[in-house]
Amino acid sequence: MANQTKAGAWLAATALSGAAIAAGAAILKKGSQRVSLRGKVALITGGSRGLGLAIAREFGSRGARLALCARDEDELQSAREILAKDNIDAEYFVADISREAEIGVLLRGVLARFGRVDVLVNNAGHIKVGPAQSFDKSEFAAAMDLMFWAPVHLTFAVLPVMERQGSGHIVNITSIGGRVSVPHLLPYSCAKFAAVGFSNGLGAEVAAKHIHVLTVVPGLMRTGSYLNAKFKGEPQKEFAWFGLLGNLPAFSVSAGYAARQIANALERGRRICTISLPAKLLIVLETLAPELNRTLMELVNRTLLPKSSAEKQPVSGKALNPNFGSIFQAFTALGKFAAREFNE
Repeated sequence: MANQTKAGAWLAATALSGAAIAAGAAILKKGSQRVSLRGKVALITGGSRGLGLAIAREFGSRGARLALCARDEDELQSAREILAKDNIDAEYFVADISREAEIGVLLRGVLARFGRVDVLVNNAGHIKVGPAQSFDKSEFAAAMDLMFWAPVHLTFAVLPVMERQGSGHIVNITSIGGRVSVPHLLPYSCAKFAAVGFSNGLGAEVAAKHIHVLTVVPGLMRTGSYLNAKFKGEPQKEFAWFGLLGNLPAFSVSAGYAARQIANALERGRRICTISLPAKLLIVLETLAPELNRTLMELVNRTLLPKSSAEKQPVSGKALNPNFGSIFQAFTALGKFAAREFNE
């Protein structure tokens, strides 16, 4: 009798496990159903330059209707002209999404023009580079405002629209810096870690409402953004390592490649899109050997990165770049080409 009871329990457990696996497979199959960007209205923050403009070009080439958002109207106008050369139409909306009060105005403008929002790309961001002691509390707050709170506020404003439509896509551009905290990028990494947590958790909650959330985790990309980044501590030395690492082909990928990967992941219904082999390897190392990864980061900080935190005022990459000679310019040539291509 006891053996029969054990056998029955084993069969029941096996049946439940099989049902769970089948249900999981069904969910995965449903989540991976292909969609098309053709005719979709895509609102892209930070869409006037860099990766945002690359995404706009890629989405537009696939037939999406584009609403670009940024703070600078001149840059938005330039972005629209760049896209027009590829026969891609785009409307633009001037807004500072780090100010919650401007988000409602932005969304009302997009809805008045297009009537719907099918895809929201939370892309706007900014990087400051320097040792921890060079940053004050306000810089951490500013990073969180732009790269965490702004996506949170805009997403919660857009979600009711998508619920009424019966579908929608949220694309959150995070960073490898949101999975592995890198020295001299602390405000940026803190904001991106928060963005990863928000994106992944939100995706699990809204899937039942037919709203798909894609968390994008890019590694280093050649967008030309190193010229618009800000540098503190020893600005010239910080600019040197950041500019070189961010533009060498072995460590970085082109913005166009990254945009294609993002569009492909969205159309295939994927939930996570990690871009570049170095980023994938770094995540694996952090997952499997976090102590080793921390030791390597400490070694990099001690031996390769500048030590001083003397300069508290941020200096832009564009101001620093002319101070470097022909060798540096040669190694960052791909970055300068990207800056011209993507309005940086």
